[in-house]
Amino acid sequence: MTTQAGAMVVFELSGRMAHFRKIHTNSSSLTYLLPPRTTLSGIVAAILGFERDTYYEHLGPAQARLTASLRTPVRTVMQTMNNLFVKSPSDVSGVSGHTQVPTELVVPEAAAGQVTYRVYFSHADAAVMKTLAERVATQTPAYPISLGTAPMLASMRLVEVLAPLQLERIPAGTDLSVVTPCLMEDVLGWTETAGAFGTEVQVIKDLMPYSFGPGRTHGWNREFLVERRGQPLPVRLRCPAWRLTYQNEASEVVVFAEDGGSAS
Repeated sequence: MTTQAGAMVVFELSGRMAHFRKIHTNSSSLTYLLPPRTTLSGIVAAILGFERDTYYEHLGPAQARLTASLRTPVRTVMQTMNNLFVKSPSDVSGVSGHTQVPTELVVPEAAAGQVTYRVYFSHADAAVMKTLAERVATQTPAYPISLGTAPMLASMRLVEVLAPLQLERIPAGTDLSVVTPCLMEDVLGWTETAGAFGTEVQVIKDLMPYSFGPGRTHGWNREFLVERRGQPLPVRLRCPAWRLTYQNEASEVVVFAEDGGSAS
């Protein structure tokens, strides 16, 4: 990635449930626990008002850093969804009936809770970040936003617009507690602070879509390590990370796939 993280917009998305369809899913729709980068770029595009299929390069890895962390305890449940059976545009009216599809949903552990993700966004164009921050702060997305599929509408909240002085670049090889997913190829090992690894963190490996090719053609999929309960990952990385310090003096460490692997 050629851009520098001169500033960053941090905001949160919340909803009653989420579904981010796994790319290898067939008859049953399984879900990722967190939105992949392609989904996040679509959400940012919807907030900014970009038309479908027009933003893949503008919000792609060469122009933007983009990732997310899980902020609430979640679990997954299987639910059979009664979807329209669509094979042609005319079927949208329901003339061909319905089809039942087992669908895995991300839901909050607490019955009255919400699923919340924190999104971290940095762009080569400062005007893009300024517009995004304004739209999130005023709750005025250009298009409705959702946590994966259209019925799962989401609310948004601006956390903070971070200035350059609030961003500290952490060099590769440092022991970290990272709140965002990490590229598997960038993990050198677990830190000594990991302790009883099996009981403190629950790590899964997922092949997730990372970027689209021109015209929404097949893009780049990458393997990530994800902590399924939203706990920080105690890792040592071969790529740099970023420590974000907020005005209330709270801090957290995030890592962007744009800085790692063969993208660096």
